[in-house]
Amino acid sequence: MNCLHCTAPTTNGLALCDMCQRKAETCLTYLPVYFRNLARWRPGRAGSRPVPGSRVLYDGTIRGAGTGDRISDALDEIATALTTWARALAGDRTFVRPLTFGDAVLSDDMAEETAEQLNDDVALKAAWLCAAFEHHLTSVATLEWCGQFVRDLSAHETRLRELTEAFMPGWYAGACRRCKVSTYVVPGLTWVTCNGCGATTYARDHLDAVIDEARDWVARPKALAAAIVALVDTEASMPRLYERIRKWDQRGRLTGIQRSERGYEWSDEAQDLVVATLEVGPKRYRMGDVLNLLFAEGQTRTSAKVANVPAEAS
Repeated sequence: MNCLHCTAPTTNGLALCDMCQRKAETCLTYLPVYFRNLARWRPGRAGSRPVPGSRVLYDGTIRGAGTGDRISDALDEIATALTTWARALAGDRTFVRPLTFGDAVLSDDMAEETAEQLNDDVALKAAWLCAAFEHHLTSVATLEWCGQFVRDLSAHETRLRELTEAFMPGWYAGACRRCKVSTYVVPGLTWVTCNGCGATTYARDHLDAVIDEARDWVARPKALAAAIVALVDTEASMPRLYERIRKWDQRGRLTGIQRSERGYEWSDEAQDLVVATLEVGPKRYRMGDVLNLLFAEGQTRTSAKVANVPAEAS
């Protein structure tokens, strides 16, 4: 028997070889991640706006289908495709009761209220469908349409990944160590793929590069504390670190940066107002200076009592 996806000879008794099953598992794992992240920016949803560049420019032709937004159209088409494959699987296989939730989603055998909730959260439904497909992948690999199923999954995963990389690449992960192109980590994934040279590395390995690049960032204490807690493993409390930064400033261990402007000040020598350069506005500090003190003195104590952090514009 030959694999219905890659045509390679199979020895496992299935219509998909081991490599193609692995490919399907990979697509079913990553597709829901991309789907969820893109769905957060889907136009027409409460609180979201169209992503710049996602809107298809009018070229004079009349389109009978689609919204004209690449992200919205892709999500609609892929959600419909997953539902169609679920119906095909439910038509070819009988699921034994009591049904698991994944089997209930595949066979559309749910309470009306539950079905409505899934229809309102299409990303959640797509995640459950993918999980159920992965659970029944061996069974799928015995069906005559399994090869086309893997091809469709691969195309869907590629399409969503390209949309993600083009319009919302995720959190900045520093410059690539090989080609110096900016890299990003997609929320939900643990690796980073460089769009310049194609190198794939663990997101964890990019943390030091991000910290080094952030050393020149200047901000107020509260914003610095929030950023450092997100970047440094040993720091767990933003309010405590915020208070610590304020104490470093009070002791003169940090050099504040303020906005300068031309103004007037009283001169005892001239006994009159004279033109002077004045520092105005709240103090800001360089993250590198704060990190140097933090690494030199060790992590912030978690037992110290800290006063309430006042509201402060970052």
